[in-house]
Order: sequence, then C-alpha cells, then structure tokens
Amino acid sequence: MKRMSRRSFLATSGAAAIGGALALSGCGAGGSKAAGAMADGAWVGSGVGKHGTFNVEVAVKDGAIERINVLDARETQGMGDVAMEEISKLIVDNQTLNVDGVSGATLSSGAFINAVGDALTQAGADVSEWKTRAHAGMSDAEDIPTEADVVVVGGGGAGFAAAITAANAGKKVVLLEKLGILGGDTSLSGGEMAVPGNWIQLKQGVEDSPETLAEDMLKGGDNVGDPDLVKVIAEGTLDSSQWLTFEGGVSWEHDLLFFGGHSVMRSIIPQGHTGSEMIVKLTKRAGEIENLTIVKNMRATELVKDASGAVAGVKAESQLSGNAHEFKAKAVVLACGGFGSNVDMRVKYNADMDDKILSTDSVGAQGDGLTMASAIGAELIDMQYIQTYPTCDPETGALLYVDDMRLESRAIMVNKEGDRFVEELDRRDVLSNAIKSQTGGMGYMLWNQAAADETGLLKQHADEYDNLEKRGIIVKADTLEEAAAHFEIDADELKKTVERWNQFAKDGKDADFNYRADLFTIDAGPYYLNSYKPAVHYTMGGLHITTNAEVLDESGAAIPGLYAAGEVAGHKMGTNRLGSCSMADIYTFGRIAGDQAANFVG
Repeated sequence: MKRMSRRSFLATSGAAAIGGALALSGCGAGGSKAAGAMADGAWVGSGVGKHGTFNVEVAVKDGAIERINVLDARETQGMGDVAMEEISKLIVDNQTLNVDGVSGATLSSGAFINAVGDALTQAGADVSEWKTRAHAGMSDAEDIPTEADVVVVGGGGAGFAAAITAANAGKKVVLLEKLGILGGDTSLSGGEMAVPGNWIQLKQGVEDSPETLAEDMLKGGDNVGDPDLVKVIAEGTLDSSQWLTFEGGVSWEHDLLFFGGHSVMRSIIPQGHTGSEMIVKLTKRAGEIENLTIVKNMRATELVKDASGAVAGVKAESQLSGNAHEFKAKAVVLACGGFGSNVDMRVKYNADMDDKILSTDSVGAQGDGLTMASAIGAELIDMQYIQTYPTCDPETGALLYVDDMRLESRAIMVNKEGDRFVEELDRRDVLSNAIKSQTGGMGYMLWNQAAADETGLLKQHADEYDNLEKRGIIVKADTLEEAAAHFEIDADELKKTVERWNQFAKDGKDADFNYRADLFTIDAGPYYLNSYKPAVHYTMGGLHITTNAEVLDESGAAIPGLYAAGEVAGHKMGTNRLGSCSMADIYTFGRIAGDQAANFVG
C-alpha cells in the first residue's frame, strides 16, 4: 500500500466538521459507503488522559489506518507519550483496537485507544468490530541478555544513576524494569532536589552548607535516621546535581523552592517542574552507552546466591509473555523503590495506612526489592514509618503541582471554617496530621492572580489546572466570597483570615504560626482556591545499608555483591522525609551503588 505524506494527503482533501471532530476527507460526510466502511481522510478523535483532553489524527486510506499522529497531548513525558507511540505501532501494524495498554501508563493507554476509536467513528467505522478483531499484544524484546557484570533492578532515578555509573566504569550492565515505561516515582515527582551551595543560592546570596542540610534532615526525621547515611547525602548532593547536568543532560529552572522543614531555600527544580525531565534525559544518555542494556516489562522475582553466599544474579518473569528468565551477574543493585502502593505491606507495618488512604506512588511501588532481599536474610529497618504528602488530589491521590504555590511561599492553607490551622512550610507529617483533624479531613489552599502571574506556576501546569477546574477541585473567582461559596467555606471568616495574613505580611512576622519564609500579601483578586487531602507518598523504611550502599543482613554483615539505593533503602530519613531530599538521596546513593558494584566486579 502506498503511503502518502500528510502534506500531499491533505492537499487533495476537503474539510468538514463531523460530530465535533475534524474530518479531512475527499469523501465528505455525505459520501455513500457500505455500513461500517471507512471514508478516506485524516480524522481527529479525542480522549481524556491523566492531564486532560487530547486529540489524535488518524489517517485512513482504502479501509485501513495508514498512520496515527498525536496532535496536542499533554501526558507525562517519558510515560504517556511512550505508551502512545508503542500502542500506535500495535494498532497500525495489526489493524485492530484489541491491543494491550502499557503497564505504568494505563490511563494514558486507555485514553489513547479511545481517541483512535473516536476518530474511526468519525470515518464511519464500526468501532465495536475493531475492538473484537484479533488481539495484538506487545512481545518480549529479541536477544535479551542472560549475563552481565552488574544487574540493576528498577528504572527510576536511582536505577539510572547506578546503571550509568557502572557502565561508565567499563562494566556490562543490564537494567531491569518491570513496567512498560521507565521512571517510576521519579517521573511522577516534581523532581526538586535539595542542594546546598547550588548556583542559584550563590547568585542570591543564600547562606547554606551540607552540614545545615544534614541538621535539617535529622531534625525533620526526629533524629531516627542514621547520621552517617544522612551525611553522605548532604555532602554528595551538589556533585550529584552536577552529574545530572553534565552527564545526564538535565536542564533546570532558574528558581528555588522552599520545602517544609528546611531552614533555608535550597531546592533546585528540573525544567518543567517535573521529574520526567530527568528520566527522559537519563533514558537518552543510557541509550548512548553500548555496554548498557535496558529490559522493560521484566519483573525481578528472586535473588540468586552462589556457593560462597554472594549474590550472583536475578530470576525474573516477563510481564508480557510470562516467560521465566535468569540474569547471571557478579553484582546486583536494587533500586526498585518503596512499597507505597502495596496496601497489604503498608498495613503489615503500620495499621493506620490502610486502603482508605490513597497513594501518590507508581503502581510499581510494591516492595519487590524488600521481599527478594529479606528472603536471603537482608535486614529491614524503620518499616513502620510511612509518609503521607499533605496536598494531594482528594479523588485520585495524585500529587497536586499547582499546590507548589505553597512552596513558592505564595499561598495560605485554610479549613472549612475559613481559618489558617498550621504553618504552611512545616514538615509533611505535621501538615498531614493537621489536615486530618480538620472538618471533613480536608484542607483548602488560597492564592491570587498576582502569585499566579509572578510564579508562572499555573501556566507550567496548565494541564493539571484544567483537569482540576473541570472536576471542581479548584475554583477561580473575582471575590473571596465567590471562592468560598464553591466549597461552602465560611466566607466572613475567610475574609478576616486574609486580612490578618496581609497585616502579618506588612509587619513581616506571622504572629499565629511563625511562618518561616518571606510573607506576601493576598490583597487583590482574582482568587484561586482548591481542596486537597493527604495521600501515602513515601516509605522511609527499607533495606539496611552501609555508607557504601552495601545491603546488611540481620547480623549486621554486608551481603557480598548486593547493593541498594533510593527508596528501597531505609534508615536515612527517620520518621519523616523532608521534601526534595529524595532526589538528593537517589542520585547520590545511586551513583555510589553503581560505583561500588563495579568495584566489586573488579
């Protein structure tokens, strides 16, 4: 079948609006065709993904789909866009809508298939028939390696740091990711990174040091975390940020955020205010390294030990075919995240963290690394400490990035009664507990147009804002009374609260909660108000490791050949993790784990 370019195809076509979708077709809507037959043309269908409505163009010729173009999707880079690309190939190659979604991007996958179906409907197709055609699924990659010097389990930030570091040391590396997309919780995060001595601090004259960060982290975790592990993170994060910039190719915003519990503003922000910037760039860098192989849809199930007791490989199972695989190695790095999405494991260690609490985490955060390592005698530590993030979508549990207005020091938190109830930049656990005690277990965040304009945050997260506005989770209003009415908040009390806040801003001191950052007035509309509640975000417990990322057994001895980095490794954050310290951790200990594994191989 001859394929036509978009330009030549559209040049020979007319245009007509059909059912709200754009149809570019020489046949037109009134052309005669058999029932279920498709009219030639470039038809546009819509779907609703994680970040709102998007459109796809489906080019149809002689009853077949020639190509699919995504026109304006705003799905997460490295996740939703990857899913769409892979599903497009399945649909076009097999001429069916009976296709698999991509694990880890199920919402985007389903929305994309629906959008293609919508376009086919505009073309006159019987979409139900397309959905019952022969099934087309993704298959295992060809020539999956069976041996490596180092196997890394987990394709998030820690896994990439370990894999790239080991590969740059000349070792043959295989990185296993159980989902169909890479990134894990790193991609879902804002990617902000606590970095004392960063270039923006230096430019702005902010005094900071690794010692101050370490003090903040230990205090923020009630001094339960291991000071030696915390010191490694605090002293290594500046170098890790430089590694991301120059080795990983990551770009940064020229701004800082002030996370709760920190004593100074020190957190740098990846371009786009999302961790997907890191994963997209690290994926590209990894693809340039000849001795590094990434295998997706491969779930590690068991660690293999040799006769000496050293870890010598990983057993795994394909998530596509179900086939069993074994990857022989001389060292293994576990970087497969925590257990925030595993309700049974959460409740096992902390009965309060049941299924009534939603989670911000990737579906892959099931504690697989903890299960595998403890099965060979690894020690688990601090497992009862599970963090909730205070400002999450009350319906889905997803992180709310528009609520970073709080971290920009431009918003206040109020309750149903219209009153402030906590210092907005306090620790995450303090905020979460405060919110839980409010009417309906809900909090509300208020800021104004001036804050939106000066930070650019709503433009940066326009997709999320549109989604929240359509669902009534956020409202924009000209007056405080109108904003309050949307959530049935006491408007008179809210006005008094804002007046009191504005006076604090003018005085330069918060007499109620001792706000730790600069105070900005909220003295003119339009106003923005949104609802939120806490959701499980991070598990502080995990494998007990040394400062060299070695995994310890229950007797306190290092298990030869086994290393861990990132959320799978515990005893660093104590009872509570300060925001932006996870990125400092995963890239610092990820690189240490990769380096130590390479050294162990020799």
